[in-house]
Amino acid sequence: MYSKMALNNVKKSFKDYTIYFLTLTFAVCIFYSFNSIDSQSVMADMNKGQTEYVKIMGQMISVISIGVSVILGGLIIYATKFLINRRKKEFGIYMVLGMPKRKMSKILFFETLYIGIISLVAGLIFGLLFAQVLSIFTAKLFAMQMTKYSFVISTSSILKTILYFGIMYLLVMIFNVFIISRYKLIDLLCANKKNEEVKIRNPYLATFILMVSLVVLGYAYYLVNKAGLDFYDNRFKLSIVFGIIGTALFFYGIASVVFFIFQKNKNLYLNGLNIFSIRQISSKFNTNFISMTIICLMLFVTIGTLSTGLAVKNSLEGTLKNQTPFDASLQVFDNEKSSNIISPVDALKQLNYNLEDNSDYTILRQYQYDMSTKDLLDKYATTDGEKQTLNIKIFEKISMIKLSEYNSMRKLKGETSIDLKNDEIVIASNYAPIEGILKGFIEKENSIKIGDKEFKIKEKKIETEALSTSPTSDNMFTLIVTDDLVAGLEPSEEVLNLNFSGNNKEEAKNELTTIFNNSTFDNSESKKVNYTIYGLTREMAYDASRGLSAMILFIAVYIGIVLLLSSAAVLALQQLSQCNESIERYKCLRQIGATKNMINKSIFKQVAIFFALPLALSIVHSYVGISVVNTYLIALGTGNQFTSILVTALIMLIVYGGYLYATYVAYKNIANNEYK
Repeated sequence: MYSKMALNNVKKSFKDYTIYFLTLTFAVCIFYSFNSIDSQSVMADMNKGQTEYVKIMGQMISVISIGVSVILGGLIIYATKFLINRRKKEFGIYMVLGMPKRKMSKILFFETLYIGIISLVAGLIFGLLFAQVLSIFTAKLFAMQMTKYSFVISTSSILKTILYFGIMYLLVMIFNVFIISRYKLIDLLCANKKNEEVKIRNPYLATFILMVSLVVLGYAYYLVNKAGLDFYDNRFKLSIVFGIIGTALFFYGIASVVFFIFQKNKNLYLNGLNIFSIRQISSKFNTNFISMTIICLMLFVTIGTLSTGLAVKNSLEGTLKNQTPFDASLQVFDNEKSSNIISPVDALKQLNYNLEDNSDYTILRQYQYDMSTKDLLDKYATTDGEKQTLNIKIFEKISMIKLSEYNSMRKLKGETSIDLKNDEIVIASNYAPIEGILKGFIEKENSIKIGDKEFKIKEKKIETEALSTSPTSDNMFTLIVTDDLVAGLEPSEEVLNLNFSGNNKEEAKNELTTIFNNSTFDNSESKKVNYTIYGLTREMAYDASRGLSAMILFIAVYIGIVLLLSSAAVLALQQLSQCNESIERYKCLRQIGATKNMINKSIFKQVAIFFALPLALSIVHSYVGISVVNTYLIALGTGNQFTSILVTALIMLIVYGGYLYATYVAYKNIANNEYK
């Protein structure tokens, strides 16, 4: 009997359950599709390196899913509380008819069970479809051509989804029993008669608090710009603390200040239902400033995560072509001395790799000259970030390359040689974080003093070409000098660059790839073979860059969408809950002559402002945060930041805007239904 009553209740209250049901369905869909990414058909077309990156991504998503399930569990409990409050009068009637609380809990148990089963089934169906889209998206991220496609169902991910959401629903059922046990009959029967107190704070105190919040937030922005992303810097930690405090104070004071300003403007305040709308909005913000603070911070993390994840992808892949000029590059490191003075040519010969027949190659050696790059460039570093960059150890000395070897490298790339006079040098760097420093240096300086001699900077420009095949910048700051200038210096690095040649290019590439994957070689009988080879083919460099960017992007989108979904759902449920508490007010409005259209406009204003204000402040937070992050992203390369911002805005518009509209429709229906 109780299960049948519960089923009928779900059917009758479907409109009340719509946002709740859609939120759960969407959550299950996202949860399953992201957790099944390493089981999709795209894996069949991936090479070994790409497969490893996807497996690592799957493992990371699996760990993050534990935190995601906690967030979604809290969301479900919050939503359930709203649904129970909506039906207090119904439960009161049950109690009047003699139904014990234990039986009421049983009805709620079955209702939660039915909703859980429906949302799980619907979410898994949509998740199965969305997972196929993610599979195609993954192939695009790795620039793959899928030779075959098959619809894949991940049994392990289905079981994980059922397990995680089953635990969540079990907690919800326990929560329901606890809530029901605390109800008193008089509270249930009179729930719709109670009216919330309209709280309007002292406007002068609110104004002071609002001004303090702006100062605190401004100081937080200042600190984070100074500290950057140095998590160990106390200024960074303080920026987080002040950011949270400032946000809370902002929402504490803003509503009363705005209410006071509008109240002074009689033409606006007394126009239509503005007096009612403004008081409603002010009361809601005053009552819910803590939850608004949390939602604002969640939206900030959402925007920052999504836009940064997309920006990292664009940055990593934006310079790949320039960073991979050769078919392969490698260095050899002595395992005992942690240096790379072992010749790559000798190392490959010892491993029986036929370098001469398989490729055209050149050796590029770098020499460390006892002169500080930091001292040379320091006065052109204009920001704290640039000054911190110059503190990297590699800038303690100046790196130099022989002109002859540099020209050999250019010849291998199919470029013309350059000529240098005895008093000329060339500056080379493709490290984006010091691009501004070098621009200022090259504009003001015509020469560099090395030892006792001045060397003119040839053509007063910076060479930005890559010196080897690498997924990221490989040349921080290097001087191209005549051979005699480095005479007597020992090379600090030795890189072998090669292009495959002959009739067996594919076999040669596969053989070299195997050597790179094995990496470490040790022969206990001969200490001559005790080294580590670090190298990448062009394909490996592309896979490394795309694999890293895919991991960051998927995790960013996964976390971002879950937080966005939770924020929007909480806002929606808060609005609908407060609508129930304000029903008597809407009845009064109708009785004094307010039309349905006027009431609907008032409802839209309330919902829109309630959604817009935390979003607006989160956008300001995000602008500051993204600006700080971008100073670090340029180290990965340059990318189209506008695209990442545009895609983030589109996701926010679809999800957040969709919830705003759905809340408005549901709010309007609840308010209008009371008049029928």
